Amino acid sequence: MADECAAEDIVSEAFLRAARAFPRFDPARSKFSTWVVKIAINCMSDYWRRMHTTSTLEDVPDRFIAQSSCENEVADCQMVDHLLLKLNEEERNLVVMKYREGYRNVEIAAELGMNPSTVSD
Repeated sequence: MADECAAEDIVSEAFLRAARAFPRFDPARSKFSTWVVKIAINCMSDYWRRMHTTSTLEDVPDRFIAQSSCENEVADCQMVDHLLLKLNEEERNLVVMKYREGYRNVEIAAELGMNPSTVSD
């Protein structure tokens, strides 16, 4: 019953907002039905935001929080290194410069004498 009442409130609010905003409706930008549905979705989102509180990480039991381990990090690094060896030298340089060293595509292209669009492909 409470959900039914909430649904009625949300629909009422959506139509009130639509009526108030109607002078700003632009049929060149969207269909009327799309516009009204978007308003209804926004009303529903607003309702859920008001009705549901958020929790902090301290509220979550420790057993549900994944613990990072050095072994996992070492294994991940070894796997990345292994996969990098499967690339040819040019591909390996691109990946290392982009993801390990943080270069931007234009910087990589300049360094390697390549077209920037080639680097982003």
